[in-house]
Amino acid sequence: MDDDFYASSTNVRPPSSAWRSVAWGAITSPNVVLALLLGPFIIAIVTRYLSGRSVEASSNGKAKRPWKLPYWVPGVGHGFPFLMNPVKLMREAGDRSPHDMFSLNLGGTTHNIISDPSLVRSVMAQRESTLLFKPIAISVVRKFFGIPPESVRKFDKVWDEMNATTSYLMREPHIGIMIDRTVHYLENHIPQMITFTDADIDLQPWERWANASYISSTETEINLMTLMRDMMGNASVPAMFGSAFIEKYPDILHDIYATDAGMYFFLLGLPAWTPWPGVIKAHIARRNVWQALDEHQRALDALALGKPFDYSWGELDDVSEFIVKRNEVQRRNGFEIRERGEFSVLWALVVNSSLLVYWQLLYILSVPGLADRIRAEIAPYVTVTQGATIGKISETPKLHISHPELSRNCPLLKSTYFEALRMSDQPWSVRQVGQDVVISGDKKADDPATYLLKKGEYVTIPHDLHMKDPKYFKYPEEFDPERFLVTKEDGSVEANMGTIRPYGGGPSWCKGRIIAERECLAQVAGILAFWDITPADKQAGWVIPKQKKTAAVSLPVHETRVRIKRRVFDWER
Repeated sequence: MDDDFYASSTNVRPPSSAWRSVAWGAITSPNVVLALLLGPFIIAIVTRYLSGRSVEASSNGKAKRPWKLPYWVPGVGHGFPFLMNPVKLMREAGDRSPHDMFSLNLGGTTHNIISDPSLVRSVMAQRESTLLFKPIAISVVRKFFGIPPESVRKFDKVWDEMNATTSYLMREPHIGIMIDRTVHYLENHIPQMITFTDADIDLQPWERWANASYISSTETEINLMTLMRDMMGNASVPAMFGSAFIEKYPDILHDIYATDAGMYFFLLGLPAWTPWPGVIKAHIARRNVWQALDEHQRALDALALGKPFDYSWGELDDVSEFIVKRNEVQRRNGFEIRERGEFSVLWALVVNSSLLVYWQLLYILSVPGLADRIRAEIAPYVTVTQGATIGKISETPKLHISHPELSRNCPLLKSTYFEALRMSDQPWSVRQVGQDVVISGDKKADDPATYLLKKGEYVTIPHDLHMKDPKYFKYPEEFDPERFLVTKEDGSVEANMGTIRPYGGGPSWCKGRIIAERECLAQVAGILAFWDITPADKQAGWVIPKQKKTAAVSLPVHETRVRIKRRVFDWER
């Protein structure tokens, strides 16, 4: 008999073909198709049911675990709605929770959201070893500003020394010198703010960016937000980084704006080639800013070492002590040019106070009679004097601003500053829980809220949730210029910030808050003293735009078009 063990048979299918048939049959089975269709839906329903957590007692007796907003997608949690509209999600959760805090699941990590002022104070009073700020700051520096990941060790090593340099932003005489420089630029720029010319080449750079439209030799139509933002940037950046920096890189402000607009893209780690509007623009803008900062650092290195550098930088003798000291610390500790964190300083300097000036001025102009009340209040401290006259040629009037008195003696102006912060600022404070900790609310209450936060979780304080809470602020969506005015025992009136935290708190408390306040008050007061501003559409009047979330002070969703004329002064009447 022949051995047919190795003989092929046309009646036997190859194993792979048989397996494919079985697999295909299984896949096309009605039960499997039904499971594939209904499975994700069932998982989402079950996740929604199981993920919500009511306030529950912990093993610490009175301490409770925060209420958790339920979610649909396992592993992702509230990630998608958070990325789409974090403020809306938090407000929705806050409305649904009758408690002082709640928690969200972001990619498998618990974020405890706190808005109650007494709980916020309890969080801010914790030691750095309990609620960690450093990991958050370094993560933002690495992801958003683009510091190389391998440089994290260097930042960790010099953390305390770099933080010590912030004394130059908070103590005299350094802070006074920096504010004086900023106000000096404002005193020069504000009278030259509008050129009243129809020749584009003769316009100021801020006029071109703000789409100035010539009306007459005494009137111009222009975009208010862009104008105010660029005016502040052109005063604050030279005061800190020196005048040559913005002269060499005249587009630097708008590169910073574009980088800021892409913050969420960077925090998500999206590469430049991501097919999503704005991603590549944000990457290009960040690269441009880094190139400018790198060259600035090289020039400062050469200056410190007595080496020659590009003459176009000038003497660099007007660079602030703060930047010079940071350069010295980083150079001494072996930081390469590309590793230095000056992007964070430049970004913070540009994106917040410059936008706030727009909101404060717009709110003031929108309230009938308020601008004139503030002009009367600031009159002793903001003066406009006649320029020199030769024949029929007159020099531009001179502006003088006494910024310390604006902060000390002009409570109505300062109250509008606080109210503009409350209305438009949306800062967050974020901490990582380093060890289990119990935080408590108002201890004077009969039953103060007490919560347990567990190691590895995060604490997120969206300060705008409190600043827009009707429990603490009557008609929170309305601008009240006198909201922060307080009458003292001696009958005098002052502006008191109260419970709002527009500058954050704890270790992340904005170190430049004093500078920000002084320069904002100076610019708003100077513009009110020198210019008359009316809405371009007189029929529509003043329209307050809706706000778009940024890292701190909100952007308007649309521009505010205005007409600007120089005021008529006493010697001209």
